[in-house]
Amino acid sequence: MAHEATPSFGSVLVVDDTIENLRLLSNLLGEQGYEVRAATSGRQALQAVERDPPDLILLDINMPEMDGFEICRRLKAGERSKDVPVIFLTALTDTADKVRAFETGGVDYVTKPFQFEEVMARVRTHVTLSRTQAALVESYKRLRDTEQLRDDLVHMVVHDMRSPLVALLINLRLVRTTAAAALGDDSREILQAAVQSAEELSRMANELLDVSRLEQQKMPVGRAVWDLTQIASDVRAALGPLDRERDIEIESGEKVETECDGALVRRVIENLVSNGMRHTPAGSRIRIAVTRGDHRVRVAVHDEGRGVPPGAREKIFEKFGTLEARHEQTYHSTGLGLAFCKLAIEAHGGTIGVDSRVPAGSTFWFELPS
Repeated sequence: MAHEATPSFGSVLVVDDTIENLRLLSNLLGEQGYEVRAATSGRQALQAVERDPPDLILLDINMPEMDGFEICRRLKAGERSKDVPVIFLTALTDTADKVRAFETGGVDYVTKPFQFEEVMARVRTHVTLSRTQAALVESYKRLRDTEQLRDDLVHMVVHDMRSPLVALLINLRLVRTTAAAALGDDSREILQAAVQSAEELSRMANELLDVSRLEQQKMPVGRAVWDLTQIASDVRAALGPLDRERDIEIESGEKVETECDGALVRRVIENLVSNGMRHTPAGSRIRIAVTRGDHRVRVAVHDEGRGVPPGAREKIFEKFGTLEARHEQTYHSTGLGLAFCKLAIEAHGGTIGVDSRVPAGSTFWFELPS
């Protein structure tokens, strides 16, 4: 009848040129359930770790040819061995030697002659930490892989949706143009709502694809000299007629030029203004301020909404961060517009943020180098 192997508490590599110390430590650790390997030189130790990294290394300092400090430095320089914790074995009592042990990458030390309880306590602690860290790294890797798979699937689905969505939008607009006069008021309202919904879906699909391209640095950023005040005025002219219940004002008419991708910056301002319009009550104002500072230009969009709570001010610029803020009932937004803004501004070497006085409105701003 086959016996199941006793599970190891962890693997430990003991490095010492004294055979008696190797035998003593191997026996002590083995009796406690650890898998123990031994090396009598630095070269053997480095080769053993390269072949199969252990959970922990017990490393003697005073060794011929290559002392423990040099062995530790080489271990920390290796890709496979850099994260393996090292406990130094030393008969040295000088504080400077102990400090040097930590400076070369050691996590702890045990003083000779060995005290069994002390050795086991330190080994147990650092093996547990090592295995926990390795499990966290693996868990994080799986999470990143899952997130990448999700992003790839979403990207593929949205990409395939664009063609039928564009066809739907074209046909709805065609019906609105050619047949709206023959429809009753209720039917025209329903048709207009359908057109607006299709336009919103198209915008959200484009935002998702553009966010993905910006994250992968696949969206080209063309640079030329643009007047940001003129861009803001163009945004006002485009968005103003779409919402007669809220005024859009430009606070300064001065020319403020900088080198940027004018199309991307315009989309950023459009997103910030549209966001402000969604959160500003009817009869209120959206104010756009364009100013120049020391080596920076600044665009700020002020709204008169309820403001952004402190806990949501970082999340709303993250991909899908607005969903989390919405679930927490701290801030409501739609799509990936603010995530797109952040990536687009950072692609220019700029910064973006929000200042808010709950419940007295918000100022979404970005700055670009000038």
